[in-house]
Amino acid sequence: MKILISKRFEKDVLKIADTRILAKIRQVLEQAKTANAISDITGIEGMAGHPNFYRIKFDYRYRIGIYLEHDTLQFLRVGGRGDFYKIFP
Repeated sequence: MKILISKRFEKDVLKIADTRILAKIRQVLEQAKTANAISDITGIEGMAGHPNFYRIKFDYRYRIGIYLEHDTLQFLRVGGRGDFYKIFP
């Protein structure tokens, strides 16, 4: 799969100071690069009412928001679970 990273995703990642969380984000990105299908990514679920938008639970506190278009995954947002559903999609 082709991976695109949005500027907003980069800014969200820069706000995270915890190295453990940053390492988990890196693992999710590496897993997405090697995935042949969207279902190969662990912790992914579709967003209700928003076709082609997905979220990845990679920590009990954090979520990643992605958009799938054909064979391209766009990583759009990352944030804490409390505020994540207010900002994504």
